[in-house]
This record gives sequence, C-alpha cells and structure tokens, in this order.
Amino acid sequence: SMAPAPVQSSHPVKVIAFASGGGVLADAVAVELANRGFTIIDPGTTSSLIARLGITEVEIAQPIGLSRLKEQGIDAYLTIRAADGYSGVPTSASARLTSTDNGQVLGGLTWQNGWGGVEGSPADRVMRSGLSQAAQQIAEALVTRLPK
Repeated sequence: SMAPAPVQSSHPVKVIAFASGGGVLADAVAVELANRGFTIIDPGTTSSLIARLGITEVEIAQPIGLSRLKEQGIDAYLTIRAADGYSGVPTSASARLTSTDNGQVLGGLTWQNGWGGVEGSPADRVMRSGLSQAAQQIAEALVTRLPK
C-alpha cells in the first residue's frame, strides 16, 4: 500500500541518504535505486555525516536536520524498516522518503510478502518474493512517487 500523493516538492530528487537500521532489505533497495540512476548515500556514511554535523538520529527527521542534509547536497532521506521471516526472506516492510527541501513525505509505503500453504512448503516458497524481487517492488513504488 502507498500513502496518498502529497503536494509535490518542486525540486527533483537525485541524491538519497539512507537511514541506519534498514538491514539487508534497505541495502537491496539502495542497489535498485542506484540502478535507476540515483546517487545513494549508504547508512554508514549517513551516520558519519550526521555525527559530523552535530545532530542526533532523532533530529535528522526534523526540519533542522533535514536542512543540514540539504546543505550537503542531499535531496531526500529514506527510512526503511523490515521484518524477516523464518528463512531470512522479508515478510513485511515500510518505507518513507522525506524531502530535505521542505520536510514533506515524498512517498511512503508498506509492503507485505505473499504466502501460501504451510511455512516452508513448496506452495509457500512459490508465493513468496525473494529479497531482490521485494527490493525491486519497493524501489519501483518509491520512484513513481518522486517529482520529475
């Protein structure tokens, strides 16, 4: 599911900083976004930048933190949280892309994996998306929400 379209930001998004704590799904989404032409600031670099700028992880999503990211040439801040299932395959995830220009949420979504039959059964394995397919679906949903 995706959040309704917000009033679009006037600036294009080219550089996206990733929040820490998103795990392997966030890394996979970063690869998908990079493959689509975005410049990605990985979570480790984002954390170092936040520390160097003297702001906390909590302040980063507030106007002062976002404006400091904008001063560094970053257009948006992406937070991804995921829950993994029994086999390490994501079962659900949420993502929120916030503009550093005005603090507006450019795109938000929740994603849930398919299921079928008993966990681990052949039917269940057929119905579930793997990590790369989940990342592709999430990246595509986010890209469709961005200003052109």
